[in-house]
Amino acid sequence: MKYFCGLDLSLTGTGIAVLNDNGKIIATDLIKSKKTGDTPLSELKRILDIRNRIFDSIYKLNIDTTDSDIIYFAIEGLAFLAKGTSLVQLSALNYFIREAIILDDCQFIIVAPTSLKRFATGKGNSEKDHIILEAYKKYGVDNIDNNIADAIFLANIASVMFGKEKPKNKMQEETINLLKKQI
Repeated sequence: MKYFCGLDLSLTGTGIAVLNDNGKIIATDLIKSKKTGDTPLSELKRILDIRNRIFDSIYKLNIDTTDSDIIYFAIEGLAFLAKGTSLVQLSALNYFIREAIILDDCQFIIVAPTSLKRFATGKGNSEKDHIILEAYKKYGVDNIDNNIADAIFLANIASVMFGKEKPKNKMQEETINLLKKQI
C-alpha cells in the first residue's frame, strides 16, 4: 500500500500528517520540543530527538517499508526568515530527515512555503488561519495546530505527486507541475 506523509519541520512544533492511498487522513501528530541548552551537543541531541520522534510517530502505524508498503514524503522547505543558529538547526533537521527517508528506500519532495500555501488556498501568501480553514473544509478536521494543517496539505501534495489523487484546480496543477521537476 502507498502512504503519503507531510512534514512541517520545526524546532518547536513539527506537524505530521499521513494519508492512505485513498486520500484519507490516518494519522496526525505534533512533535513539540524545547531547547535544553546552548552547547553544540545539546543542539544536536534536540535535533536527533525530533527526528526520532517523527519516525516513531509514523512507524507506530505499522507501515512496513521492507515489505510492500511505501511512504512518499512531502517536506516543507526552509523558511527564508529563519536566521542564525535556528537556520543551521532547521537545516540539520531537514537533512537528517532526508537521510532517514532515503535509508528507508522511500521518496521525498521539498515544497516551498509559498507553493504549499498556493496549493492549499490558491494564494502563495495566505495566512495560517486560512490554511487551517481549508483543512477543515477538505478533511473536516478542526481545532488543529497550524503546523498540522500545513502537514495535511503537504501529505495531500505527496498524494497528488505519487498517488491517485488529481489536482483540484489550476493553482494545484501549476504547483504540482513545478514540483515534478524534482523527480
